[in-house]
Amino acid sequence: MLPPPAGVLKLNQNEVPLPPPQHVLEAARQALAVANWYQPAELYEEVRSLYAEYAGVSPRRVWLFPGADDFFEGLLRGVRSLAVVSPTYFLLEEQAQFFGVSLVRTPLRGEEFRLDLAEFLSAARGADAVYVDNPNNPTGQLLLTPREVEEIIALGKPTVVDEAYFEFSGVSAAGLVESWPNLAVVRTMSKAFLLAGMRVTPVLLGDGFRVHYNTVRFRVSLPSLAAARAALYKRDYVAEVVKMVKEGVAYLAEELPRLGMRAWPSYANFVLARGPPGLAGALRKHGVWVRDEEGRLGAGFVRITVGTREMNLQLVRTLRVVLSR
Repeated sequence: MLPPPAGVLKLNQNEVPLPPPQHVLEAARQALAVANWYQPAELYEEVRSLYAEYAGVSPRRVWLFPGADDFFEGLLRGVRSLAVVSPTYFLLEEQAQFFGVSLVRTPLRGEEFRLDLAEFLSAARGADAVYVDNPNNPTGQLLLTPREVEEIIALGKPTVVDEAYFEFSGVSAAGLVESWPNLAVVRTMSKAFLLAGMRVTPVLLGDGFRVHYNTVRFRVSLPSLAAARAALYKRDYVAEVVKMVKEGVAYLAEELPRLGMRAWPSYANFVLARGPPGLAGALRKHGVWVRDEEGRLGAGFVRITVGTREMNLQLVRTLRVVLSR
């Protein structure tokens, strides 16, 4: 069965619910027609160069992975402890547990989920490596400026800044990878580029990381590389995607409080919100899937992916029904 499930309003995995543009689809189709051949190294290098131009770094800094989890695995195999904020990206937490890596957690403080940088620096000094998702998932908060990131890198630990939502925040530490060998900046083409199912994760690596990832060039599939190349060559559509998402964030930030919920500002393509306990389960009974965050954040917390205008309207209509009971 292909996604999304029939009859479901799927707002639980931070996908952008638009198909890739025609030129990207056509590139993937052409690659599928020759899928009996391995991907050429020249194609991998071309995508590296195109993404480097987009990110404003040299091509040798760009490495492509079939998903962030593939990069995280390489990082986690080499450390015993990792400094993180709490809450943070759930997949990173799960992988750390699988590899027996101890997470040194610094909680985000107050109702606004702010990071106390001094507290985080103190915790990071006792860890083998550092990971920060900026913007943060699931809160949507922008935790660090590039200057503050540099303070963390200066500790000398391998430091990973996850910028999966960069296109929506506009804030990046990418410019630091040329001068800091212990920095890795994780990006993705899953969100604003509309390629979640293609699994293309560009990671910008300082020289200290490159030696560990010298075998990655054949991990990304031929159709995925072809789609990424087409998307990067003609990427005007990304601005339209970002515009739609930001309008959706603003709409939900305005409408959810009118329903008696709390909604947090977001620099991502989702909104963290709080309603009555069991809200995620109640919505699911009405065919609306959102991510249940009660286990990590408390009763009533949900993370809602921003959809199209029609999807956002449907969500609000369903919430009105659920919350009236």
